Amino acid sequence: MITTHQNGGAITVMLSARAINPLSRLFQRELAALIDKLEAKRSELHGVIIGFHADAGDSDHEVEHLMSLTTAQAGDCMHMLGAYNALLRRLECLGIPVIATLGGAVSGHALGLALACHHRIGLHDATFSLPQVHLGVAPVAGEIARSVRLAGLQAAMPLLLEGATLTADQALRAGLLHAVADNEEEVAELVHGTMAADAPAVQPWDVKGFRLPGGALTSAPVQTLLQVAPAMLRERTGGHAPAPEAILCAMVEGLQVDFDSALLIESRYFCQTAISPVARNLMRLSQIRADLASKATLELAAALHQRYADEVQTLRSESVPEALLRNAARAAGLPPPPDTTDIPSRADAAAPVPVSGLADIRDRLLYALSITAQDQVTRGAISSDEADLVSVRLLGFPAHTGGAIHFIQHIGPQHYAKRIAELGTRFA
Repeated sequence: MITTHQNGGAITVMLSARAINPLSRLFQRELAALIDKLEAKRSELHGVIIGFHADAGDSDHEVEHLMSLTTAQAGDCMHMLGAYNALLRRLECLGIPVIATLGGAVSGHALGLALACHHRIGLHDATFSLPQVHLGVAPVAGEIARSVRLAGLQAAMPLLLEGATLTADQALRAGLLHAVADNEEEVAELVHGTMAADAPAVQPWDVKGFRLPGGALTSAPVQTLLQVAPAMLRERTGGHAPAPEAILCAMVEGLQVDFDSALLIESRYFCQTAISPVARNLMRLSQIRADLASKATLELAAALHQRYADEVQTLRSESVPEALLRNAARAAGLPPPPDTTDIPSRADAAAPVPVSGLADIRDRLLYALSITAQDQVTRGAISSDEADLVSVRLLGFPAHTGGAIHFIQHIGPQHYAKRIAELGTRFA
């Protein structure tokens, strides 16, 4: 998991990127042992070089761990995160330069640990991301607090709120890297130069008079950004994804306090998002494996697209205003209503109860698709898990519900059955 090699006054540390997990007691023990060793040798060292093995491991292990978290475990989760944050702070306060050398896909907690190093040197083909938002959870262990303080509030938004992947040049411009190298030889030269130059072994936010890149929270540009950011976020997510909103709160609130308090705020938002039903649904979807080009999946996708178009056409034939139809689809988390010019009206075929508002239209669209997916599963054409993944990936069924089949569990079987009855015989 962690190996070290000392060459004169420098220690090279190699970590298994996939093993880095703030909630793993095993990894925390190994990291603590490493930091104990570095602190004991501090007087004889002039630098620590940390690299990451992008080894093939069980990438689902951490997701499975997160999916098992319960509200009752929130206290233990906070304790574990506090212990991990303390370890990274010890690394930051080691008193000698800690240099991260980065290549390949540097993602999640590997990037988080790299941000706790004083200097970061990336290969030109390296990429950098914090994709936790796609799983419905907030980044944690300083990944929000450090990236915001290094890049500034606006520059950190794509990385944190969208899970965007940055190239090495983009990370350099954002302030997340100190240098980009063309090859390993150049990396070695930059590392040697950094240690020879007696570079500062301190993080910017630990220096008196630190100023946030891109402007302080009270600056006019940032205030303008914060006035529109929540609305833009809700427009993008439809209000169905709590993680981006929690991350934005952690970004802003963390800048109003000292660094250690920012870490505590970040941990709280992580726990809040990790135990939410939306996060469990998104993480479950991330673990489903299906061939999205197989005959069965394509047939289901075609059936779902047809049913969506049919229901939209029926609503239009019932004189539902186009604006209301679009708003209902957006409220459901579905793609915009398709063009149904060439689809015959179905208004005379076992019509459902007439719509009385946005909620009825929204539910007719969602339930029609869920019923269609159930029909395919009942016939044995596809499994429930595969149907969920297909409905999300190939149609655009709202991922926060877990898919067209899991939608039943998401809203509750009893409520689902009651609503089916209310929508009319065509939905029964």
